[in-house]
Amino acid sequence: MTEISAPQETNSSTLIGLLKEFDFLINAYSKDKLPKVIMLSGKKGIGKSTMIKHFLGNVFDKINYDIKNKVLNLNTPFFTQFINKINENIVYLEGSSFSKVNIEDIRYLKSKIQKTNISSYKRFIILDDVEVFNTNCLNALLKTIEEPSTNNHFILINNETSPLIKTIVSRTLHLKIKLTEEERIRAIEYLLKKKNSDIFIDYKNTDLTPGNFVSFNKICFENNINFDDNFIKNIEILIKLYKKHKNKDFTNLILFLVDWYFLNQKKNNYNIERVIQKKLFILRSINDFIFLNLNQNSLINAISNKLYNE
Repeated sequence: MTEISAPQETNSSTLIGLLKEFDFLINAYSKDKLPKVIMLSGKKGIGKSTMIKHFLGNVFDKINYDIKNKVLNLNTPFFTQFINKINENIVYLEGSSFSKVNIEDIRYLKSKIQKTNISSYKRFIILDDVEVFNTNCLNALLKTIEEPSTNNHFILINNETSPLIKTIVSRTLHLKIKLTEEERIRAIEYLLKKKNSDIFIDYKNTDLTPGNFVSFNKICFENNINFDDNFIKNIEILIKLYKKHKNKDFTNLILFLVDWYFLNQKKNNYNIERVIQKKLFILRSINDFIFLNLNQNSLINAISNKLYNE
């Protein structure tokens, strides 16, 4: 059976940005006007899950939530229940868990959310990475969403990494989530200070979301990746890590590294047409490596030949 999981605690305890959307959620809930199905769409790592965590903290742990400063207390029974997946009012499903869905998974999900709550609170079903749920899963969830219910609220988190079927979108109140540049920088610097982290990536001259920056920066720290080092060397390290762990963070960092490398090539007045051709070749090669499970040595050799022998 597919594991139903809660998000890992890597988010900040202070909400930075997204205040308009946050206020909308808590005001609608307090007036009993919260839509049954809400979709939050925006770049991965922008703070959608963090905002939902704060919203749930305000709903279920109001006495400990600092609404004025938007600070979530992480040392409360509610938060312990949330992290350990034992809060009966919260069901959290993550897209990566649904790479292989069978009827048992769907039955388990439906039985879980159809149970009557002992408490007087509403139940929230959080569907993260909903854009990567497979078709069977989406169709089953669509039927569940459409079933009459006054007690269940669905919050869909769409990271926009792939198209989402229009039928799902049409059933939701759709909120587009964005950070201003000032909020993005402030959120990253808050996380750096909180985690006491060294800086391996120039976040001020990129458009990395706070979540992606923290993830990429940690990978660089743990694996001695320096963006000033040899480009091929860094790619090779990340490819080996991906082959070992099959974690999308490694492939996402590879794609970011490719963008960063060729952006500097353009800034250094290299032939723009050749820069674009080489970049497209490398991106296609990496895509084939990921989806066709090609040999990593062949990939490295192909990239090296394209960069240095043409």
